[in-house]
Amino acid sequence: MKRVFALLGIATVLTACSSPAPTPPAASPSPVISLPPDQPGPGDHSLAIVHGGVKRDYTLHAPPGYRPGTPSPLVLVLHGQPGNSAGAAGQSGMNPLADKGGFLVAYPQGQGGRWDSGTAGDPASGDVGFVAALVDHLASTWGADRKRTYVAGFSAGAAFSYRLARELPGRFAAIAPVSGRMDTVAAWTTPLGTANPVSVVTFQGGQDMLSPAWSSTNQSWREAAGCAAPVVTPIANARGRAERRVSTCANGGEHVVYALPTMAHEWPNAREHPVDASTLIADYFVKHSLP
Repeated sequence: MKRVFALLGIATVLTACSSPAPTPPAASPSPVISLPPDQPGPGDHSLAIVHGGVKRDYTLHAPPGYRPGTPSPLVLVLHGQPGNSAGAAGQSGMNPLADKGGFLVAYPQGQGGRWDSGTAGDPASGDVGFVAALVDHLASTWGADRKRTYVAGFSAGAAFSYRLARELPGRFAAIAPVSGRMDTVAAWTTPLGTANPVSVVTFQGGQDMLSPAWSSTNQSWREAAGCAAPVVTPIANARGRAERRVSTCANGGEHVVYALPTMAHEWPNAREHPVDASTLIADYFVKHSLP
């Protein structure tokens, strides 16, 4: 009996000395995504929005004459793949043209230097949804004019501009794909219709690796937009030769192709080519707006 009491005493001492069960740690709060504040005004701005719970970066250039609250045309410039917003700004040289023309220019950044084209027919998917959210943000915060919103892009950015025009009807007055083909998507076989009177100006090189796709890209767009046969105007100067092919379209838009037979996979400039894409794009956008 004494042994039993002794064992009970040892057990009591051990129980009293043992540490209490650890308290499980409190759940960590969801991380807060910190965004730079929008301060609308002239100059260059490094900004971001949250889309789908992810911080998405972009840069914005506002011309010297920009005034908050005054509707301003908006041009989005999409980089190639891989690429970034700084590269798109340098390649296009669009900021000085924005200063001259009085428009906002935004350079979105694709994640990993790429564009997620999403699912055809789903305008909320991939980076289509991101661009739509960005346009809405710039309209509400910076006064971007919804009837004068445009997209230009190079290579994969050009291909994505075609996709944006298709997936977001009535959002863009015109697009400018430079050295980029249109994706072949079954969901895009239907006519664009007058609800999407988007116009196109595109630049295509005869020595581009993508040149075999130019004919099908142009024909597919003309068929979807109901475009007439193009009127061809030759261009010739000290920097070479090109053709300007203009079609008017039943959807209310216009289809313009600058064909440069000796150009490779490039963004044409006035130093090396018979046409300067950026100047022509800016001039083309000024002439087109949504009804």
